[in-house]
Amino acid sequence: MPISTRQASGGFAGEVSGIDLGRGGDFEQIHRAFLDHGVIVVRDQPLTPDVQIAFSGRFGPLMGRRPSMSDKVLMPGHPEITILSNKKKNGEGVGIADAGRYLHSDLDFEEKPNLATIVHAVEIPPEGGDTLFADLELAYATLPDSLKRRLEGKRAAHTFAKHYQEVMAQGSKRKPLTPEQVAALSVTMHPIVRTHPDTGRKTLFVNPGHTTHVEGMEDSESQDILDALFEHSLNPEHIYRHKWRVGDTVIWDNRRVMHNAEPYDMERYTRHMHRSCVHGDRPF
Repeated sequence: MPISTRQASGGFAGEVSGIDLGRGGDFEQIHRAFLDHGVIVVRDQPLTPDVQIAFSGRFGPLMGRRPSMSDKVLMPGHPEITILSNKKKNGEGVGIADAGRYLHSDLDFEEKPNLATIVHAVEIPPEGGDTLFADLELAYATLPDSLKRRLEGKRAAHTFAKHYQEVMAQGSKRKPLTPEQVAALSVTMHPIVRTHPDTGRKTLFVNPGHTTHVEGMEDSESQDILDALFEHSLNPEHIYRHKWRVGDTVIWDNRRVMHNAEPYDMERYTRHMHRSCVHGDRPF
């Protein structure tokens, strides 16, 4: 079967077929689709951890353990893979049960945010648990010129502490971070409009989950701008909703999309996934 990419139903993502994620020779076509669409989907292709790690590593260096992450959510023997799951073993969760349930870009609060995230679906609930993606490249392109000019040269602050404080206040069952881990949650400044290093196209780089304020602005003005950008980014024409199936692998470009994992009934259903992440460069 020849390799082909078609527009995914109901959004900007690309669905790629005719490829083998374990075959290195297919990567050039996969990478092209990744840059063209921002989110790509490969269906019905179970992945072993070794194959997922080898495939993910073709995008760049992989993320392993991080200071704010418990070793218990990393796959034993494969620390490059984080387990996203509500399963339990001996009464303890084997992974992160409520990962990503807010609009964000992975590790945008670091000096060098993630380039790509690769998630492979092992078990999927029959309802709920979709992932929403917002195309921030298209969102920027459709901004009024007056607002684009207003954003030129502006930077915004990003920190994981924003989400961590919110989710813990809402009663998350996650194990609280240690004081040392909380102290490591620094604030990082990034351009509000970044240039994609591979395509040269401009994209918004802010999100409700981690972005707190615009540098050098009064609080009210800063919040007004961010709220306007968030609202515009979530226009229906900028959104792709992914309905997961067992065997799906979804690869997304954190440099141009934000995402949100929707909830599901964790008392009735199981959702078990393997996530690998690729380090990126400093936004400019």
